[in-house]
Amino acid sequence: MIEFECAVRELPHDTTLSAAGFEDGPKIDPLKLIFTYDSDEWETFVDEWVHSLTELYADVVRPTGSGDKGIDVAGFRDADCFLGDWDNYQCKHYARPLGFTDIAPEIGKILWYSFCGDYKEPKACFFIAPKGTTPTLDLLLGNASKLKAKVIEGWEKSISKRVTDKQVVELVGELSDYVNNFDFRIFSAPAARKVIEQHGKTRYHQRRFGGGLPPRPKSKMPPEEIETHERNYVDRLLEAYADHAGEAQISLAVNAASS
Repeated sequence: MIEFECAVRELPHDTTLSAAGFEDGPKIDPLKLIFTYDSDEWETFVDEWVHSLTELYADVVRPTGSGDKGIDVAGFRDADCFLGDWDNYQCKHYARPLGFTDIAPEIGKILWYSFCGDYKEPKACFFIAPKGTTPTLDLLLGNASKLKAKVIEGWEKSISKRVTDKQVVELVGELSDYVNNFDFRIFSAPAARKVIEQHGKTRYHQRRFGGGLPPRPKSKMPPEEIETHERNYVDRLLEAYADHAGEAQISLAVNAASS
């Protein structure tokens, strides 16, 4: 006969569940909740977060419609907007972690349109995805020289026909020189958990994820003896009880004996 041992882990009992907690049940982890968003809602969520970064940005815009030139949300660090210091936020809501082929066309757009002078290259370009990135892409984003080599290697297959629908963008001539001299350290992919944490400082967070008061600590057992600073309150309380009961007086001694 095979015997199984079950290790029972005791949960902390230092808080009391509120009435709302009983009614609504446990809250859904925000990291799981964002998986249910569609692409538009995900972009709105990121836009809310970036708008809250007032210590970084003088203004924030969210281009809409086709032809966004690789920009979902832009944070401007100065009044020069796209011709000054700015950051780009690319919102990718997929059912899986991002891989290189998912972001390659977006990198290509940043390179192409900044090369053409449509905007100055951003100081940073963040790929925001609820399920993060694959380990392979993590390593690439952490090594600018390898990321550059991968972009150049995969340009024809993964980028050239996906930058614009007006032409095939070949990596030749001055564009090739521009890409070779580009600082690929601007590309990164912050963890979704960190984004949610920072979103928690916005006025939109509670509406999205709920909140309310945290569980209150369990009440301590009342002391057997009345403290001096409690005497006046207890006397008034006993007077109210006596008046309600039609008694001349209710004493603690009588109350204790009856209990």
